Amino acid sequence: MSNPNPTPRTWSETDPYLKAAHLGGKTITATIREIQFVEVHPRPGQVEIKPVMYFAESSKGLILTSTNKQYLRATFGDNIAASHGKRVTLRAVTKRIAGRDVDTVLLGQPIPQPAAEKSAADQK
Repeated sequence: MSNPNPTPRTWSETDPYLKAAHLGGKTITATIREIQFVEVHPRPGQVEIKPVMYFAESSKGLILTSTNKQYLRATFGDNIAASHGKRVTLRAVTKRIAGRDVDTVLLGQPIPQPAAEKSAADQK
């Protein structure tokens, strides 16, 4: 009988939230499943409620930064639910925050795919 919960191979697999390292240097296109407001603990003794975006393609949620929230508002409007079902790209970037370099995930528009070229059979 196979284990329904496979044992993680890396420590980053145990993290419930999507990090820049999880993208492996790739730009990934994903479908927004939902956004929930979740209690997070950024530092010992500190509790914050943050929006977390979940994707159809992954169990890991992305804690939304102010930059990513601004992108969602500008792209899909002020209604949070309007982004559900929409496609976005995820890419790892390094930003300078409070005097230090921090790896983060940045949302963007999906890259349009070129239309498939018609085969010779389709052109007859």
